[in-house]
Amino acid sequence: MTRRQPPADAPPRPVRDVDKSDFLIDPDPDWAKDWWGMPGFTQRDARPAQSVTVHFMSAADAAAFSELTGIALTDRTDSAWFPPQDRMGPIEYYYDGPPVGAKYPVCVPSKGRAALQTTGRLLDRLGVAHKFFVEETEYDTYCEHLGPDRVVELPFHDLGRGSIPARNFIWDWCHERGHARHWVVDDNIRKFVRCDWNRRLQVRGGGFFRAMEEFVDRYENVALAGPHEMTFVADRNPNLRPVLWNSRVYSCILIDTTLPYKWRGKYNEDTDLSLRALKDGYCTLLFNALMMNKSGTATGDGTVSGGAMPGGNTDTVYAAGDYRREFAESLKRQHPDVVDVVWKFNRWHHQVDYSPFRRNKPRLRPGVVPNRTVNDFGMELVRRPDAGH
Repeated sequence: MTRRQPPADAPPRPVRDVDKSDFLIDPDPDWAKDWWGMPGFTQRDARPAQSVTVHFMSAADAAAFSELTGIALTDRTDSAWFPPQDRMGPIEYYYDGPPVGAKYPVCVPSKGRAALQTTGRLLDRLGVAHKFFVEETEYDTYCEHLGPDRVVELPFHDLGRGSIPARNFIWDWCHERGHARHWVVDDNIRKFVRCDWNRRLQVRGGGFFRAMEEFVDRYENVALAGPHEMTFVADRNPNLRPVLWNSRVYSCILIDTTLPYKWRGKYNEDTDLSLRALKDGYCTLLFNALMMNKSGTATGDGTVSGGAMPGGNTDTVYAAGDYRREFAESLKRQHPDVVDVVWKFNRWHHQVDYSPFRRNKPRLRPGVVPNRTVNDFGMELVRRPDAGH
C-alpha cells in the first residue's frame, strides 16, 4: 500500500514542544478535581507522530537499513525510533525517600516461598510493617527465614481452594482487631512503581502505601483499591488518568473490612469480589499513578508469564487440565450478566463488561475539603550516583 503524500501547499506537521512550562497555562484535566493533595502526575503526548512498517526480504537488507539509519536491529526487533533514542538503564532513576509505614495492616498470604520473598524485601525497604500468613505445615520454615514476629500460623493446610481460606482468615483476623481496612498483598510482587512525566520508575522509599490509603479514606463508599499492574499502563498515553474507577482490583488490595462479603470459589476470586461490590453500588479503584509489577506463577502445563516463581498454588490450583477455561467458566457461572468466555491470544479468557458500573460514583466523606496541593509523600526522584553520563 502506498501512503498518500500531503499536497505541496499543506502546512508543516506541528512539532510537539516538551517544555514543561507549557503545562502551566493548560486548563486542568477533569481528573484533577479528585487528584488533589496527591503525588505529582503529568502526562504529555509522547506517542510517535508517525509509524511505518518496514519489511526486509533478507538479512542483508536489514543490515543495510541498520547501517544507513543507525538503528540497531536484531532478529527480535519489532519496533524502533528514528533518530534512535537513548534508554535509561535499570534503576538509573528511581523514587526514594524516608521509610513510611502503612496506616492499615499489610497481610501477605504465602505458600511454598519462605526463601523467595520478593514482596517482603520490597516492603522492608519501604518501611512498611507486614505479616505473612502461612499454613500450619510451613509455619516453622517461614519462622526460620523471616522470624516468628512476622509470621501468623493458619489453622489448616492443603485445602485445595488456593488462597481463599487464607484470605478469609486474614479478613476475620483484621476484623477481630478492629481494623477498618486491611491490605492483602500477593507474595510475588517484583517492584512498586510511580508514573509521572511519561516515566514508570521504581519506588524504593517514601509513602507509597500511605498515599493510596489517604486517597481512599476521603471516600465513604470505596470498597476495594490498589495499584494497577504496570504492564497494563501505557506511559506514553496523554489521556492516562491517575485513577481508574470501577474495575477489577487484584494482587495488592486495600479492602474495607466492614464489607458484608467473604472470598469465595477457587478461581478469579479478586474479580468476583470486585463485581459483587460493584453490583451493590460500591466503588473500586486502581491507581495508574502508583503501580506494581508482579512475577508470574509456574503452572502445571508450563504456561507462565512475567518471570515465573515456584511455589504458590501451582500444585493445588493450576495443575489440573485446561484450567484457563475452567477459570473463565467459573466466573461466567458466578456473573453471567457481565461475563463472557472468549478465545484470544491462543487461550481461553473471561471478558468482563464493566460499563454498567459507570454510574457508581465515589462520595466524599463529610468534612473533606479539596485543596489544590501536591504531596509526594516523601517520594523524591533521584539518580543513581554511578549511573554514568
